[in-house]
Amino acid sequence: MSYESRIVRYDSFINNEFLAGFLKGDEYSLEDMDDVLVKKIMSGQFRRIVFTGMGCSAIVSDVIRGYLIERGLALDIYVVNDYDFHFLVPDSVIEDEATLIIVSSYSGHSSEPVIAVQRLLHVGHRVLLLTSGGRLAEVGKENNISIMYWRLREPDREYPLFHVAQYFAILVDVFVKFGLLGPEHLDELPVLPEQLRADFDEEKSEIVRQVAEASRDANIILVAPPKWHESLLKLCKMHLNEIAMVPATRNYFHEFCHSEIASLSDPERRHTVLLFCDADSDEYTQKKTDNLERLLTAPVPQNKNVFVHRVELNQQGFLRNFFGALDFIQRLTLELGRYTNVASRELISEAAGNPWYHSTTIEAERKAG
Repeated sequence: MSYESRIVRYDSFINNEFLAGFLKGDEYSLEDMDDVLVKKIMSGQFRRIVFTGMGCSAIVSDVIRGYLIERGLALDIYVVNDYDFHFLVPDSVIEDEATLIIVSSYSGHSSEPVIAVQRLLHVGHRVLLLTSGGRLAEVGKENNISIMYWRLREPDREYPLFHVAQYFAILVDVFVKFGLLGPEHLDELPVLPEQLRADFDEEKSEIVRQVAEASRDANIILVAPPKWHESLLKLCKMHLNEIAMVPATRNYFHEFCHSEIASLSDPERRHTVLLFCDADSDEYTQKKTDNLERLLTAPVPQNKNVFVHRVELNQQGFLRNFFGALDFIQRLTLELGRYTNVASRELISEAAGNPWYHSTTIEAERKAG
């Protein structure tokens, strides 16, 4: 196949495209949005948003949610990674006229978002589809449901998770346009690339190399407080799972200390524990984090296969902390991906039943022109 390997593309993405994504917030189209829905949004009718989607198509929703909560904005956001709403969000939220529902699928070919729309037809007047096209857009047009299109000029077809920074910039631009956010929120994005470049210096590059070496053939455990669990850790796990193809799990910090910590009593396999430490955490959490680190780094035989590293979230603002930590994980993922050198079995497209992401589909479309 002529398509470059994921590791080669990932290397290029990290060094050339990741930070540039913050400056590409205009690559979308509102051409198929209903004017009535736009007026309702801009009038302030909606007090909450329910996002639903799968995989990376939903992850930017978690990022936006964390960003809004941290900024103290009065807009409730739910993120549902399924279509069985009855068990995941109160029926009263779905049925409330003050709820805007956004169904997201970058490809437009994932089955779950299509099923979600079919279950939401009775409230279709306040449903917005977020997609690049596909079956989801077809269903939307058939049922007169509003559509916002991703129009990325240089997308990586197989790995949309490359573009989370750009997805975020686009949603911020849209939220400002609709009056859900003030224009000052656009001011942070142009300066973010230089801040992140300055944050990732030679010292951090060496730390990445050391952590990667210690994490070879290891299970990776990501641990963080709730502020970072749903947004940052979910995305970090995706990078490690999908690109490096190494086992990685995520845990709430306090829950980890009450349960999963037992698995590190005397493991036969290597484990790397990445502690995401928020400088704004309460005193109890900070002391408990220090205690956990002492327990797992104590010079005892049972810790011989346990490696612990603190990822400090001590920069100013949610975005600099979030994307700085993501940059660290991306570079760690690249190092581990080079080491493991695992050939993809196309398990995601096969298991999800979505051939749009399959390399054979991509190659066939490339040859067809």
